[in-house]
Amino acid sequence: MNDLYAIVPASAIILIIAIRKILAPVKFNEEIFGEIHPDEINNAASMRMMIGAGFGGIGLMGLMLGFMLEAGEATTSLLYALAAAYGFMFATLLFANQKGHLHEIPKPPLVIFPVMLVLCIAGAVL
Repeated sequence: MNDLYAIVPASAIILIIAIRKILAPVKFNEEIFGEIHPDEINNAASMRMMIGAGFGGIGLMGLMLGFMLEAGEATTSLLYALAAAYGFMFATLLFANQKGHLHEIPKPPLVIFPVMLVLCIAGAVL
């Protein structure tokens, strides 16, 4: 399997999520948490934008390195690194829910993170 078949979607999807978090942080927060107290809207939006920047950094690194590295061990390592990033984000989401910081886990990351994790591992193994 060509590693780019897994690297490009895994990197592009997280980059798209990041762009959405950065461009519409208030709407993104309201979709997850509902109405936010007016005094906290700007704080929550700035945190969402910073989280988006972190996601975007992962996506950009994946895309850039995916096209720059020679196929083989290097791209396989990149896929494992992307899988680790998705696994870490998924584990953090579950931990936030377990600690009571989320009333319910939002459906999109509950689906996207595990699917991308499996895609990256499958791409690295095959």
